Amino acid sequence: MVAQGCACTYKYGRIEVEPQVYPPWMLQLMSQIMPLCGLPDQSTWPNSCNLNLYEDGGMSVGWHSDDEKVFQGKFNDIAILSLSLGVKRKFELRANWPEEGERPVRMIHLGDGDICTMEGMVQKHYQHRVPKEGNVQGPRINLTWRWVVLHNPQCPAKRMRRY
Repeated sequence: MVAQGCACTYKYGRIEVEPQVYPPWMLQLMSQIMPLCGLPDQSTWPNSCNLNLYEDGGMSVGWHSDDEKVFQGKFNDIAILSLSLGVKRKFELRANWPEEGERPVRMIHLGDGDICTMEGMVQKHYQHRVPKEGNVQGPRINLTWRWVVLHNPQCPAKRMRRY
């Protein structure tokens, strides 16, 4: 999903998703969540959101960084805001170049209503995943908000702002 005025497609691996403008329910949800993240002014809110459904513990996402070109997370400090809804799931983070003696993987459990942020240069220096968990029953929805900073050349938002 994207803010009004953006027409950027989302590409992850071989998957390409056409943008859908934030519906009213998304803006209502954001009006509750964004102030909790220090963003009370709607003009500063993220201009994109991915929604992912994990039907049960058998569904997962492997090690990756949110380093898609449109977000510029490998080159600039960025923020990613994530809301978990549904059953509790593991979220793991590992350094790309761990220091000697550093724990290889850090893990937290994200439950219903938990907000997790990744900020700064996390996407350059770390990878994260939601691993498979055989003992998890029930669905989890994850909403991941980000800022598109390098709009596709044909996107109207590219002409509205200079980044």
